[in-house]
Amino acid sequence: MTDSVDSRYRIAVARADFLEGASDLRRSGVADHVAASWRRSASSGVAPSIVDSPYFADLDFESRLVRCAEPVIDQLAEQVADVPMCVALTDSRARLLARKDGTQSFGRVIDRVSFAQGFGYAEGEVGTNGVGTVLEAGHSVHIVGAEHYVDSLQAFACAGAPVRDPFSGRIEGVLDISCFAEQSTPLLHSLVRSAAAKIEHNLVADRDQSQQALFDLYSRVDARSRAAVLAVGPLMTVANRRLQALLASDDRESLQDHVQFLMHRHTTVDDRIVLPSGTCIRFRGSTVAIGGDVAGMVGVVNLISEGEPAPALQPGRLVLPAAPPASPRSPERPSPASTPGFAGSSSPAWRAAAATVDTALTHGDPVIVLGEPGSGRLTLLQQAWARHRPDGEVVAIAADEMERAPRSVAERVAAQPESTLFVLLNIDQVSRDPASTLVDCLVAEAHLPMVSATSSELPASSAGSDLLALFAASATVPPLRHRGADLPGLARALLTDLVPHREIRLSPTAQRVLSTFGWPGNIRQLREALAVAVRTQRAETIEVTDLPAYCQSTPRSALRPVDQAERDAIVAGLRAAGGNRKAAATSLGLARSTLYRKIRQYGITD
Repeated sequence: MTDSVDSRYRIAVARADFLEGASDLRRSGVADHVAASWRRSASSGVAPSIVDSPYFADLDFESRLVRCAEPVIDQLAEQVADVPMCVALTDSRARLLARKDGTQSFGRVIDRVSFAQGFGYAEGEVGTNGVGTVLEAGHSVHIVGAEHYVDSLQAFACAGAPVRDPFSGRIEGVLDISCFAEQSTPLLHSLVRSAAAKIEHNLVADRDQSQQALFDLYSRVDARSRAAVLAVGPLMTVANRRLQALLASDDRESLQDHVQFLMHRHTTVDDRIVLPSGTCIRFRGSTVAIGGDVAGMVGVVNLISEGEPAPALQPGRLVLPAAPPASPRSPERPSPASTPGFAGSSSPAWRAAAATVDTALTHGDPVIVLGEPGSGRLTLLQQAWARHRPDGEVVAIAADEMERAPRSVAERVAAQPESTLFVLLNIDQVSRDPASTLVDCLVAEAHLPMVSATSSELPASSAGSDLLALFAASATVPPLRHRGADLPGLARALLTDLVPHREIRLSPTAQRVLSTFGWPGNIRQLREALAVAVRTQRAETIEVTDLPAYCQSTPRSALRPVDQAERDAIVAGLRAAGGNRKAAATSLGLARSTLYRKIRQYGITD
């Protein structure tokens, strides 16, 4: 035998003797750190026959550690491309945060031992290995073949090195390179230590400039103000104690939604807001920008006493119209008749838009409503016109009709009585020449009934912007993802509209799934989802299994049809297994680690 083969043979024999009760490993050739790991594994009750790795659903796969490690991992992955190896990063509890494979086939092999994103490889759970043993020993290790405590890991070799916080010296994670045992070389150990040092260097250099800038402004405002202060960014929300004492949790959530909506539209705001509880506040805020990106908005919140006038317009600040007063009968749950929106709206942005439209119609001013498709732009105009002219009607004209025959559209508008509100739908979809012709024809008419429009938010250079000259006022409705407090009421109202002769409600679990979905199609998509649920269920309560599969999926990017089919199959498998992921993996014919990876890929929620 060669020295290498002879050494592996002696270690395998020593392990067998150890498992049978031998305690003296000093003459076996087993390294001290491996012998110590075997003893810890045995005392922890690790089964030596098979890996039983736990899965953790709450890991941060976009943490600072992952961000700093990504370029190093990518570089290593390029070096081992087309080689049966993988590079992995864990956190300080041996839970896998990232993995890159040299070959797809090796990835499938390593999946079978659950060495995959989200799974734990602590020594006390899977025995001696190149991750958990690093954390126990406090230094880099190279574990080859029979040095692994568990049988199913002995086909592999793994070199792991700790990644330490450059300032505290605390181990933040472990970088690991794994391959088949027969392909292992001492070079792997040197390579992984060098790569871990590069990650530590990146940790020194890393600063999340956006979050730091947002927090810096928040700290300065909080230090010089005795008022309630709120900072809202894409990934963080910070509120001082005064704000937490001033507003109830539902009001704070509604205000956060509103600030998320405002911060991408205005650099400064001075906004009078009626919150869901009926509390009226003044919010004065400024955005924080890093380069061309918005890091968030920081603002000061003050209560407005009853009868106090709205804030005066200040240079460079935006004042949204005052929202209608909350109903004194039930401020927490506005009734459909008392506030704008399908079932009443506690969203400050929606109510401000409704107030703008009401004011414009009262003064006879043409008004345009901006927002995402499906967000309720036409509904807002219909409801406002019904309040303004109960005997009137609303006529909507599609963009393709304006595109084909702009002169005919203008003649049709001019011929209608004053009780009609014309709504030009999606003017951003009308090209420049038809838009220009339509404007000229409408302006030439001496007497016109009320005209309004809907549009996505228009850049100044777009063709549809030619039509903007027709409108004296504009309002912007928020997307459904910024109307979290409104979603339960919207769902109830839509269900009533879909099945007016039955009282159908959502189960708490179904309600939670709806509240966590992003609704890219807004209210229109919510209605479609509820329509599917109504058709599939027979009881009076809608359960999660009645909802379309996509409601349990929040992918980071658009899915291809083949991906949608796979996602729906996985959701169906999970539902059939009652949420038991192990059983679902078996029924779907997938490795458990593959199922978990697909769940993360498609953003599937429980």
